Amino acid sequence: MHPRLTETRWTDPRLAAAYATRLDLLDRDTAWPALTPLLTNPEPRHGLGRPDAVLLELGSGPGHYAGHLAEHHWTATHAVDISPAIHRHGAATIRDAWIHRTLPQRDGTLPLRRCQCTAALAHLLLCHIEQPAHILALLTEARRVLRPRSPLALIEPGDLGRDFQLLRYGDPDATAEPRPGEPYPVDYTLPDASRLRTTAYRHSPGLLADLLARAGFHLDEIRPLRPPSGGASPFTLWTAHAD
Repeated sequence: MHPRLTETRWTDPRLAAAYATRLDLLDRDTAWPALTPLLTNPEPRHGLGRPDAVLLELGSGPGHYAGHLAEHHWTATHAVDISPAIHRHGAATIRDAWIHRTLPQRDGTLPLRRCQCTAALAHLLLCHIEQPAHILALLTEARRVLRPRSPLALIEPGDLGRDFQLLRYGDPDATAEPRPGEPYPVDYTLPDASRLRTTAYRHSPGLLADLLARAGFHLDEIRPLRPPSGGASPFTLWTAHAD
């Protein structure tokens, strides 16, 4: 266990403002091309003023991917994040009527109707949640607002101990990978080349698979995502669908 790690307080305005500016080229080049066919309508209609798909994005950050989907894939997004500061940053920099920025309600539920969304995404979110009970509650809410058979995509960390320049998982001085339940650092690169250190938690594949099943999802696939240039995997893509 890393002795200096403490739980990341995502509602801290200073931390949120820094995270909102992180360099996300690795996400754009590696994760987005794999996610988009899963989450958007394969037969777009481009109806006047009506989106072809409605995405629930958990841990949306400033909303860069939501903006991409609105502009290029006729998709509306309910962008959920716990940080008002991140929402403010996103609203000031990424403006689109199809990005609906949402905070969880006081009891942790989402202010959305049952079966309101056609797909859901959590991008590097579950790894930052320590307690499995909290992950289960979040996945259960996602299932509530999804239509039956709708897809769920999870982007989780890829190869631990690797430095991907824009993203680093684990301490470079660590001699072993963290055990299930243990914290480890995730460093995000900022525009000034500094790194924002956050805390993630190692969740075993068996635990996540069990939580998905208990929340009402059927697990379809787990696969590594590699950048176009090849090499190590910065992300792991989990795909499931609502029962």
